[in-house]
Amino acid sequence: MIKINLYDPETDETKHYEQSRISFGELKKVLKFNKMQQEDAASLKILNTKMDNGKALTSAEEKKYVELSGKDDVYLDVMEELVASLFKNPKVTVQAIDDGLESDGMSTLSDILADAMGGVEADANHPAKK
Repeated sequence: MIKINLYDPETDETKHYEQSRISFGELKKVLKFNKMQQEDAASLKILNTKMDNGKALTSAEEKKYVELSGKDDVYLDVMEELVASLFKNPKVTVQAIDDGLESDGMSTLSDILADAMGGVEADANHPAKK
C-alpha cells in the first residue's frame, strides 16, 4: 500500500490519499526507474573514485560526469510522474504533488516508490503518517 499527504492551497487543507494495489505494469515502470538511478549512481561513483585516485578523466568521461552530476531534476520529474500514475485518483497529479508536498518532497517520493516496490509498510516515521 502506498500513501501520500498533499496540501491543497485552495482549501488550506491537507488531504490523505491511499492506493492499496499496484499493478504489475506500474511496478515494472518503478523498477526500470530504480535500475536507471542505480546505474547512474554506480557510474558516478566509478568516475569519482578515478578522480579521487588522482587520475584524469577523458573528455567522454568528463561529459558523462557533468551529465550524471546534474540529473536530480530529471529524476524528480520522473519520480513525480511515476507517483502520480501509481495513485489511481484524479486528484493526485504532478501539479498536486508540486503544490502539495513540503520541501522534503523528494524523500517522500522515494519512500512511496520504495513502498510500491514492496518495501517496508509505512511505519510511524513515514511522511504520510505525520
